[in-house]
Amino acid sequence: MLEAYRTHKLLDALEARLDNEAAEVLAEVRDLLDDQPANERALLILARCQAHCGDPGAAKQTYETLVEQAPDHVDAKCELARLLYAENDVSAAISLLQEATKQAPELADNWKLLAGYLHDDGQSEAEKNALSQYEMIRSFNEGLLAAQTAFANGEIQKANRLCRHLLQKVPGEIRTLRVLAGIATRLRYYEDGISILDRCLQSRPYDPALRLNYAQALLAGKKFREALVQCDHVTDLAPETVDIYQVQAEALYNLGQYEDAMAIFQELSTLEGKRAPSLVSLGKVATTVGETKRAIEYFRQALEERPVPCQAYWELASLKTYRFSATEIDRMERLSEAGDLSEMDGILIRYALGRALEDEARYADSFGHIEAANTAYARYQPSRYESRNDALKSFFTADYFSASRGRGSDSTAPVFVVGMPRSGSTLVEQILSAHSEVDATAELTEIVSIARELDGQGRDGKGQYPESLARLEDRQVQDYAQRYLDFVLPLRTGGEFFIDKTPGNFHHLGLIKTMFPRAKIVDIRRHPMASGWSLYKHFFADSFQFSYDLETLGRYFNDYLDLMDHWHSALPGQILTLHYEDLVNDLPAAVDSLLKYCSLPFEQGCVDFHQNPRAVATPSSEQVRSPLYSSALEHWKNYEAFLGPLRRVLDQRQPAPGG
Repeated sequence: MLEAYRTHKLLDALEARLDNEAAEVLAEVRDLLDDQPANERALLILARCQAHCGDPGAAKQTYETLVEQAPDHVDAKCELARLLYAENDVSAAISLLQEATKQAPELADNWKLLAGYLHDDGQSEAEKNALSQYEMIRSFNEGLLAAQTAFANGEIQKANRLCRHLLQKVPGEIRTLRVLAGIATRLRYYEDGISILDRCLQSRPYDPALRLNYAQALLAGKKFREALVQCDHVTDLAPETVDIYQVQAEALYNLGQYEDAMAIFQELSTLEGKRAPSLVSLGKVATTVGETKRAIEYFRQALEERPVPCQAYWELASLKTYRFSATEIDRMERLSEAGDLSEMDGILIRYALGRALEDEARYADSFGHIEAANTAYARYQPSRYESRNDALKSFFTADYFSASRGRGSDSTAPVFVVGMPRSGSTLVEQILSAHSEVDATAELTEIVSIARELDGQGRDGKGQYPESLARLEDRQVQDYAQRYLDFVLPLRTGGEFFIDKTPGNFHHLGLIKTMFPRAKIVDIRRHPMASGWSLYKHFFADSFQFSYDLETLGRYFNDYLDLMDHWHSALPGQILTLHYEDLVNDLPAAVDSLLKYCSLPFEQGCVDFHQNPRAVATPSSEQVRSPLYSSALEHWKNYEAFLGPLRRVLDQRQPAPGG
């Protein structure tokens, strides 16, 4: 799989030696070409070696062979043009450069070289035009570099502003659109990023770097099967593109093809520079399939690499059964104080320290690290939570649902588990999926994707949802429902029902009940302080952006309760509310209530849910493989003195239960 990449790295090494060891490199690249006579990069290095060794005739012949073999090879054309110019064949040199600038107009230096040759050939008007292009493109490229730098530094608004300005100058410029796609993905507007890259590919379908970006965007948007299709395209076009194998493995992992994903990660772990992240990925796969000891081995192996992959510390911290040694804590503390970590590594090490010191009952120190990590991540990935409750409540009324009855699918297969994250949704999924008639799937994104698509409908662009639902014909509603069922189909394993346990779908119960009037909805709730603390101390990367600030977290929780009250009022008797504490304190009764609501016959496996062998890819993977215990219900009280901002906001709605 990775032979092309290894060849690519070998050619990197040969090219780095070319200036000082041209003769030796010449011999080695010829040996490589004996096995791979059509290798374009090897031919380019061979031509450069020949020129460097004082054999321009041989170099010219090699360049001509390469240009004939690869007519779109811009570097070969420009370097051949230089040789032709040196032979006083100015006309031929100009012709090649004109082709090169047409194929890659964004390379400013080629325009400057062309202008010089046109000057020598007496073509003053053409020279003037080439110089004008050079100045314009050089200026544009400087602006693009500024946008790319701003994006890399997390200055998202600045990067967006610069890109919009550049596109006013050159509409449809591919490199600028790629930055915009990256911005959209960073801001979690996955559909927008995917759409931008899709348009780019229509004009440059054979660009492997562009297809890699597209595959990465699809992966981020959880369109895993589509991402795999793009992986195949990239490996056909440029099999040396090593990052595509990471995308492929991640997509396979998310589709539940764990052995195939692990095989790719294993191979990637043999590559220099890829070992540490691949070992971390192997550990995550092992965690998902319940092989905790094996996962720990992988994470520890990763920590032996340099530089230290701080994510491995966080992954160990996420294993609830793992206790850090005093030596490991000391090492993490020294790392966090060193000052030479990347911003993200610094964030991860602080989250890990927060968990490690919690186990040591050093609660003040633990909270200090967790607070610092949250503050740093909120700065790294800024976001602003805005409630849409008023719009949702005013549109999705009881009268709306009465009038919409019969519009959607009559499928009873979906069971939606909603609520606050870290409140027991994975536990409910584990209980239900232990039933012989129920499939587990994942935290699916298709409901959100449909809502965002509906939000962009209409002449005014975004902000059309939920009102855009009223403009849909019955057939369109049914098409959306079928689209969702088709999206889930590859993840199902034959049960009559399936679970979608995306907690945030509580925002979209109106859409869900429009598409699936007969769908079951389970709302799992936990003590708000316990839920809030569990969220605040956990790192979710680009998910749950509301959770990195205690006051914002409290407002989100209040909005959740407010909106669920509305859904219960507008959809009386159609939603089951379960309390996590009831599951812990009286599991058989809670399971009985859950199964009756879902119209499922009792099966003992649902009570013995911890024996369910299925893979679990959420942070709760270890808990749901163990019997329930009540000691964790009040862990948050160890931090109560630090959680004042959360409690104050929660109390603005109602007194926190148990408080």
